Amino acid sequence: MKQERIGFIGLGLMGKEMARHLLEQGYPLTVMAHRNREALEALCRDGASEVTTAAEMAAQSDIVFICVKTSEQVSDLVKRPDGLMAGARPGLVIVDCSTARPDITEQLADTLAPQDVTLIDAPLARTPREAREGRLNVMIGGEDNVVTRLTPIIQCFAENVFHVGPTGSAHKLKLINNFLSLGAAALAAEAASMAAALDVSQQKLLDICSQGGANSAMLAPVMEWVLERECTKLKFSLGNAEKDMRYLTETLATYQARSAMLPPLCAFLTRAKEDQGDESFVPTAYDSCVQK
Repeated sequence: MKQERIGFIGLGLMGKEMARHLLEQGYPLTVMAHRNREALEALCRDGASEVTTAAEMAAQSDIVFICVKTSEQVSDLVKRPDGLMAGARPGLVIVDCSTARPDITEQLADTLAPQDVTLIDAPLARTPREAREGRLNVMIGGEDNVVTRLTPIIQCFAENVFHVGPTGSAHKLKLINNFLSLGAAALAAEAASMAAALDVSQQKLLDICSQGGANSAMLAPVMEWVLERECTKLKFSLGNAEKDMRYLTETLATYQARSAMLPPLCAFLTRAKEDQGDESFVPTAYDSCVQK
């Protein structure tokens, strides 16, 4: 069977590890600089090829992965004069691994379809550590035949692959997933600040809450920052967190749906981002809590 030729755009904390796994599994890999030349050069030393435009990548690839921050960046990579759409051949599959606005995902898929180009959404869950270990969770939105084709490729860097439904559905689920996880992180940060204000041991807070119903996947990463001023367990930026919840707000508005808890979470993340900086990691939001 013919070996799929893979293109990869977006070599950040997650993308560089995903691309490395694809290369290690023997896939012909083409990469393009988006923000991180250091990661690109390391991959090229290991056998990847570099292109300078997305159009060139599309022309040389059967499947192109995009792993960037925003829907606007994805749309630009597809539609700009030297973008993927300009160089795409019939049969190309574009895999958007970003956390994005579902409506833009669906619009891009509709725009590409007349060229016989397929766009699917495949957002990621877990952290750069799991990306390095090849143990990401990946949600996919797309047709069955495309998902079947892509699954063994995605399994190069994923432990679990979930077919959510049609194109756009995985991006919807990812935003809801992030609402749950970021909400838990915000509660943990507030709880730690309450303990400090009430002169309760924050270590005891962690010891007790981690053993019962108050535990969550976000408790330990937040308390690592609170107790040790280290942030090794949750390397997810406040800028991305705020963006994701803004996208969820916009998506709910499109469907005329409401949430009582989302607005205060958005306000919490906006303040933390303003206080700590766009690139600071989510656990540092605790510092904004104690500054009140």
